[in-house]
Amino acid sequence: MNKHLACASVALLLAIGACDRGRDAEARPAAALVGGAAPAATTAGSAAAPGDDLFAFGAGARFVQKPADVDYSDLVYGPLNLIDESKITDWTSTASVPAVFVLELPERTALSRLVFDSAGTLRDAKSPKAVKVEVSDVSATDGFQPALTTDLKEGLNDQSFDLPSKPTGRWVRLTVLTNYGDDYFGMTGFRGYGEQLTHTATLTGVSGTYRGASGWGDVHLKQEGTRVVGCYEYRQGQIAGGIEGRLLKVEMTEQVDGGTVAKERGLFTFAPDGKSTYGLARSADQITGDALSSFYSAEKVSDDIGDCPAIPGWRGQAAKSQLSTELESQGRARLDGVNFDFNSATIQPASKPLLDQIVQLLKEKGDWRVTLEGHTDNVGGAAFNKTLSAQRAAAVQAYLAAGGVAADRLAAAGFGYDRPVASNDTQAGRAENRRVEIVKR
Repeated sequence: MNKHLACASVALLLAIGACDRGRDAEARPAAALVGGAAPAATTAGSAAAPGDDLFAFGAGARFVQKPADVDYSDLVYGPLNLIDESKITDWTSTASVPAVFVLELPERTALSRLVFDSAGTLRDAKSPKAVKVEVSDVSATDGFQPALTTDLKEGLNDQSFDLPSKPTGRWVRLTVLTNYGDDYFGMTGFRGYGEQLTHTATLTGVSGTYRGASGWGDVHLKQEGTRVVGCYEYRQGQIAGGIEGRLLKVEMTEQVDGGTVAKERGLFTFAPDGKSTYGLARSADQITGDALSSFYSAEKVSDDIGDCPAIPGWRGQAAKSQLSTELESQGRARLDGVNFDFNSATIQPASKPLLDQIVQLLKEKGDWRVTLEGHTDNVGGAAFNKTLSAQRAAAVQAYLAAGGVAADRLAAAGFGYDRPVASNDTQAGRAENRRVEIVKR
């Protein structure tokens, strides 16, 4: 698994080469990672569209085509800067030929508005001028129908365009034809708003062995329903995560400085064929701000899960084993993979294999008493989320009790969005904040 720290780590820079590949003579600010607070922007007539940005990486969107001269691992100029929900990180590539992107959405979507951000590229002349957007309901290569052809203004954010026809599909092709005279194109954001018409996205076939460069070595992942656990060679790393839609939410722990545990939290997406994955992450200590400063990638080399010696019973119930170790050592663990219907406390059936393992764990640890904590993002208001989080925690409590765990060993509490682990200003952060935790009392 490759980890590129966006020019933040000298050791990794030596391993992977400089993040700034000489495209510009301009100096990049140290904060120009993935994410970060946006500077003041000049709007182009109307405010940005309300609702969720359906093109965001944190919403499960992924590129399946990009210009040849940019790479996903380049967090300074790469294409992910278009969908990272930040207005200070820009994609840059040569303007000698049109730049073509194809974005695959997780769900079939009726688009009602497109928004472009082009301030913050340091040279306004890099701003796209003539652009074309098409939508396909067929595939990433065929069936594209025109959605918008327009000229953008130079160096402006929040350039918003209504789409009265509401083009429908899962693939969006953006072609940047011209700019305002620079040798390079540059843009900080490409956003889309509308209505998701389906809610069926998921990940399957995650289990296997993956390989990256830059010293990460082999990565072993095991999928058990909506739960994914695993390990990697560098610093005896471990992965614990859960599938939500088409994203894998993970918490990564590494042993550093003689046994000190370092944690990162991130989001991973997988290629349509399942043969590769990449993710963006931040330090688990970073709660304010939206900077995602680490890039991970790996290629699948085998469907065999290999071995994770630090997870006893790896080829059995690995999730139970990993949760047991985490509760013993830290007293609490995230239950990523326990998912609920939208705005509901109804547990989704795919989450039940994980809950069944927790039932078995608590039966084996007969002296443990635990509290289930519900946490939400901030969408919907404080009172609504406090109630929803309590209901979700209670639903997990009831499931465990129905499985045979004595009721007096279980408690439940809902905290709404009072205890965030990431910023609620982005969909990536809100995804991390939606969680149930199990706490050993």
